[in-house]
Amino acid sequence: MEIQQTDHFLVQVWRNITNEKFLVDFTVSILFFTVRILLAFLFFYIAKKIIKKFLIKYYESTYFKSIDSSFRTFLSSIIDTGTIILLIIISLLILGFQQTSLIAFLGTVGIGVGLSLKDNLSNFVGGLIILIFRTYSVGDEVQINNAYGNIYSIDVFSTTIMSFNNDLITIPNGNIITNQVINYSKIPTRRLKLVIGVGYDTDLDLVQKLLLDMVKTNPNVLEYPVPYTNIHEFADSSINISLKLWTKNDVFWNVKYDLMNKIKPTLDKAGISIPFPQMDLHIIKD
Repeated sequence: MEIQQTDHFLVQVWRNITNEKFLVDFTVSILFFTVRILLAFLFFYIAKKIIKKFLIKYYESTYFKSIDSSFRTFLSSIIDTGTIILLIIISLLILGFQQTSLIAFLGTVGIGVGLSLKDNLSNFVGGLIILIFRTYSVGDEVQINNAYGNIYSIDVFSTTIMSFNNDLITIPNGNIITNQVINYSKIPTRRLKLVIGVGYDTDLDLVQKLLLDMVKTNPNVLEYPVPYTNIHEFADSSINISLKLWTKNDVFWNVKYDLMNKIKPTLDKAGISIPFPQMDLHIIKD
């Protein structure tokens, strides 16, 4: 009895499948859906190309360039991401998704994405905090999480630092706002400190005078605050003297390397040597 019912069911299914009206409707539906897919794809591709050209012109406009450089990169990343999301939504509507169904679907997806990307939400908020409080700007010399270099870009979720080796270091914004940030460019002037070791038998007053006279030969060293020296520490092999001076941020490294190159020749002319660690070896014979 059960076999007969199954056969009857299969016969009915076969009759419906081979029904001319069903085949025509099915073929029309396939063709219509294929056309919708092509239209959605063409719309996404063409609209993306057009909007991209428009955005390139906008990003190169005088108005956009007048915006703060840090906010420009953040704003452009939001615009680019938002444009893609908008084009995807319109493409789904072209495919035949109902607005109510699409809204419910996006809401469900949004909850799932929000839970899975909660860290990115904190990164986004971190980016806003960085821009609002101007922790740093593009081009600033900073040290963040042991990463040292200049700010290359500030995006929606992360900040990129270009190190002095031209390495790009990307740090999530959420990590930045919870860690120490040292901004060397925030203040226009910066202190330079050099530590020089001399022997214990050296005339310390003479050394300090020679160092201060050497500093005056560099025109980029500021007169105020006044450069000064002091004994830094009594080390095992030397007395270390600190040389402290102020200079402008944009010439800081030039001043440092110039003075570093001059220190040894200056002390050599005065007959003052820079000591180095030594070990005396005593051999005892029976």
